[in-house]
Order: sequence, then C-alpha cells, then structure tokens
Amino acid sequence: MSLRVHSVRIGVAALAIAALASLGFGTASATAAPTVSTRAAGFSAGPAKVYLGNSITLKTQFQRLLGKNWVKTGTLSIAVYFDPDGVKPNALVRTVKTTTSGYLNIKQVPSVSGRWSVRLPATGSLKAASSSQWYVQVLPAVAKPISKNSCPAWAPIKGNKSSHIYHLPGQRFYKVTNPELCFANETAAVKAGYRKSKV
Repeated sequence: MSLRVHSVRIGVAALAIAALASLGFGTASATAAPTVSTRAAGFSAGPAKVYLGNSITLKTQFQRLLGKNWVKTGTLSIAVYFDPDGVKPNALVRTVKTTTSGYLNIKQVPSVSGRWSVRLPATGSLKAASSSQWYVQVLPAVAKPISKNSCPAWAPIKGNKSSHIYHLPGQRFYKVTNPELCFANETAAVKAGYRKSKV
C-alpha cells in the first residue's frame, strides 16, 4: 500500500471520528458526569405538630466529600418537596438558595399534614443528594368548646359569635365569656372574622 493511500485512509477515519463526536458519540463528552458525592446533613422540619396558619422551619446543611472529610458546598439551588397525606407524593413546592456555607434555613406554612424533604439536583461536579423525610402534622386552628365556659387547652382563645370578638387568656372578660368557637391562635380568629377584645 502506498504512503499516499494510507494517509488518505487515516484522514477519512479522522473525519468520521470528528463527525461522530459532534453528534455526541465517542469517549470525549462535552459535559463530564458529576464525580463529587454530596449529602444533606442534619435535616429537620418542625415542629412536628403545627396549627393551621402557623409556619414550620426546614433546616439542613449541604456538604460535599473532600477526600475522607465532609466540607461545606457553597451556595446551591435546592428543591423543596412535600408529600401530602393521601395526595400525589413528592410534589415540588419551591426552589431556594443555601447560604455560602451550604446552610438552608427557611420558613414554610403548610396547609395539610405530610412529609417534607429537600433535594440537591446534580450540578457540573456535584452528585445529586436527597434528605430524609420529616412528617409534620397540621392541626385545625378552630375548635368547639369542651364545656359552656371552657375551650380546649390547645385552642384557648374564646370567640363570641354574636359580637365577633375574641378574648385571650388573662383579658378582663375572658373568664366570664361563654365561647361559641375556640381558636388555637389569633391568626385563626382574625381569618374567621373576629377582632380582639380591647380590654
């Protein structure tokens, strides 16, 4: 075989390899797969029981593996997921940013009970990571009186239906008020159309 023919064949082969590479084939990929392991350390969502209308706190720190040690990641975009009771699981709620040390500390107001978790999608160098799931129970913020003059301990605010005024423990007319509704917090009372007693 002549040197000229051999050179032509090598040139054609090189062109074919280049064409395949441009289509995404071959050993050299434009974007390398993530190689650095990550984790969500110390994730929590709480309190474990919350009254409707109140917020919970989601906390964690995302870390990456450096040699044998776990170190901070820097600022990341994190997805917050929620698995409501009896509904489609693992729904994306929102996307948030961590601090420059990888810390996440956010408030969320749940409307129903369910399981909360957070996820780090894979980035250029970081592998994806998911936290454990934490269950939070959402309790009703409004209740019926347990007797003519008393509200349950978890909903101590007395609501007078005729005046649409609510009375807090320690206020002047609290003890003598016979409630038609009881509220766990003032937010629930205001949402129900009640206003706070002035005395």
